[in-house]
Amino acid sequence: MSVLVLSACSGDKEIDDPEIVCDDIDSTSRSALVDKYAETSLPAETLYTGDEHEYVKAAVDRFREMADVDWRIISAGFGLVRPETKLPAYECTFNDDDAVRRRAVRFGYDSSDLTKAGRIQAVAEELGIPRNIEKCLTDSPDVTFVVLGEEYLLSAESALSSIPDETTAFAFAPKGTRDLIGDCQWIPSTETEREALGTTWMRLKGRQLRNVASNLTTITEIQSGEDLRELSIRE
Repeated sequence: MSVLVLSACSGDKEIDDPEIVCDDIDSTSRSALVDKYAETSLPAETLYTGDEHEYVKAAVDRFREMADVDWRIISAGFGLVRPETKLPAYECTFNDDDAVRRRAVRFGYDSSDLTKAGRIQAVAEELGIPRNIEKCLTDSPDVTFVVLGEEYLLSAESALSSIPDETTAFAFAPKGTRDLIGDCQWIPSTETEREALGTTWMRLKGRQLRNVASNLTTITEIQSGEDLRELSIRE
């Protein structure tokens, strides 16, 4: 069995107060930045330290006991990266609309003609995020798990609307972003699930994925989104 996991970068990082911002990333290659800032460059899975990321990492470790796992992280700075991809410590996010607006202009878009969602999607296209997710999906993984907040779902939306027929995809999302998950089956990440787990919104989706992984013995046990929803709130 094969599993694809799509998750997001985190604002919390192993390196405090990074020097690199979006402007640097858009004007300099990743490899050149890694060379220049070698002492503060780390593999993506180590660089990001947010709670959701840590839960996803634990889930991936568990899934690897059951299946071949391809884990990809959407970095607002560098696009779709593998966990082992070395990145310089940086500060750049899709959550900062002013920064996204400036990037869209740098990439040649007329920002005044775009909505906030359109700006994120324009920058995501320039970073190759949808295209590279589609490449991952061409291998038709048996199961795909999507653990993304609203802005990161927007960056991936077009690729999530072209899930192969051979792939069963699930997305953890609140009701407000359900329309962004494309062909994925919806796993609710709502107030009901948050209260059931006694956790925070920032941790909820990652914790649900971790719970799913912990409660499975084989990937073939997965039958439906409702089954997964129940597993996701079982500690």
